[in-house]
Amino acid sequence: MNCCLCNQKLQFIPSWRGIFLYEAPDVACAPCKNAFSKLTLPGCKYCGKEGEGKCQDCFYWEEHGYRELIESGKSLYRYNEAMKDWFHQYKFLKDVLLAQVFAKELREALANERAMIVPIPLNEEKLRERSFSQVDQLLLSANIPYKHLLEKCGDTLGTKTRQERMATQQLFRLNGEAVPKQLLLVDDLYTTGTTMRQAAKTLKEAGAESIRILSLIRA
Repeated sequence: MNCCLCNQKLQFIPSWRGIFLYEAPDVACAPCKNAFSKLTLPGCKYCGKEGEGKCQDCFYWEEHGYRELIESGKSLYRYNEAMKDWFHQYKFLKDVLLAQVFAKELREALANERAMIVPIPLNEEKLRERSFSQVDQLLLSANIPYKHLLEKCGDTLGTKTRQERMATQQLFRLNGEAVPKQLLLVDDLYTTGTTMRQAAKTLKEAGAESIRILSLIRA
């Protein structure tokens, strides 16, 4: 088997953990995995961006109508060059196999999670265009159970400026499923926080009491 990122042959080393816990072997080699940069603590309470206290984006949201919607949050990786390459190939070139690159890290981040895990959805047009939901696929590759509670109803944010993103209103609506009290929102890439805050607001207004967030990447 070859590395899904650089195509070099992978060296498979059997382990007792892999045998008894049925863990799938890595699909990326160690040098490629090491090129990704993990975020370290301390970080922003709400999104995990490195630094003390609230980051600039989260300070804005807390002061502009979204106070205390999110209890806490974290992100796992920086948006460095290696991650940009992975993200482009995964999301835009539709290389679904690449979801497996971070399966182990997501399993560890969500181990013993008791809140319902809610992925951020794509709108129907984007789902047809890409043929798969990148957040759903990340969770599926990690064998993490989840449930959709939201539908995307607003404009896509990809082509908007930073200011336009943060001024966007009404991105989501409920899909009719009952909303539990404890939720964990999951997304692939956190940029300004608009998506997460809008999703949290919709769910909080529907009766959720505690909402935390997890993003694979913090831009």
